[in-house]
Amino acid sequence: MNKTYFLLLVATTLLFVTKSFSQSRYNDYNRLGITAGIHQFDISTNDLVTTKGTGFHGGLSTRGTVGRHFDMVYFLHLNRHEINMLAKENVLATTVAEEIPMKLLAAKLGVLGSYKLGGNHFSIEFGPALQLSDKFEFESTFADYILEGYDTFTVNDARKTSNLNVNGIVGFSAGFETFKISVQYEYGFTNVLSKLTVDEKKLKGNTTQLSASATFYL
Repeated sequence: MNKTYFLLLVATTLLFVTKSFSQSRYNDYNRLGITAGIHQFDISTNDLVTTKGTGFHGGLSTRGTVGRHFDMVYFLHLNRHEINMLAKENVLATTVAEEIPMKLLAAKLGVLGSYKLGGNHFSIEFGPALQLSDKFEFESTFADYILEGYDTFTVNDARKTSNLNVNGIVGFSAGFETFKISVQYEYGFTNVLSKLTVDEKKLKGNTTQLSASATFYL
């Protein structure tokens, strides 16, 4: 996860630079926040059979005024995604396919525009995010299980993901200057399965995420 640690360092620097810049221009409202939350994660794909799993995330953000009805939010989150892939012990197994838990560690850096409908109490938010992720992790006993719909493609073969993905976020936040609850939907515009190939066919899939977060502003 060297790439993730590098992104963490760069993004943290950007957050503090942004905070300092915003404070110099918008003294009326600019805060550093600490965020924690849970989310449901899945991959929208015709090439794998998956079910969503519940993960968690946390990190830092800055929120600052850039106009009478508009804030900007910059954030860095570390995510522990979870998803289930359906697979059987072998291709001849007569039992129903099992849900194999897969975990994915990722770092996410994003910027959101926040349109204020109720002062600082309610906002509609939208914007892009970059996600840097590693390989899927799972219990070693499932490594040779055959994924649903295939004859030889195993759980271990499906570990790789595209390391860098571009996502779009839309949602809302509600609360006060010092505390906000956010609900967001996130869609991956890039192919997270671009490193997976079966019978010379590249797999395709886009991440989806529904999250609920709490942010405490300092």
